[in-house]
Amino acid sequence: MVVNKIPQPNFPELRKRGLGDFIDMDVDGITYKNTYYLLPQIASGLRLHFHELVHVAQWAQLGAVAFIERYISEIQTFGYESAPLEKIAYALDSFFSNGGEKFDITSYIAQKI
Repeated sequence: MVVNKIPQPNFPELRKRGLGDFIDMDVDGITYKNTYYLLPQIASGLRLHFHELVHVAQWAQLGAVAFIERYISEIQTFGYESAPLEKIAYALDSFFSNGGEKFDITSYIAQKI
């Protein structure tokens, strides 16, 4: 979905766990379950669409609760840039944007997580 403002959760529990900076992070896109949201100024570029679709596959593979628990744990342990789920999404969006060969993303995600 293309939106003028990225929807962000307002969960005081997450702020208490030290995730306030992450929640307030200025982002161009975000994924919740099988839906992702992008800002209009970047919606025409395919790279972020691909990145968020990788997150859709991760949500589907892990399920909502397991994805959220793992994602939060990874952000707290490694930071956003080094969180394994993010690293997978960034690696695949880079592969795609550099003309990589087609392959089964869903199976790849299942193996990597």
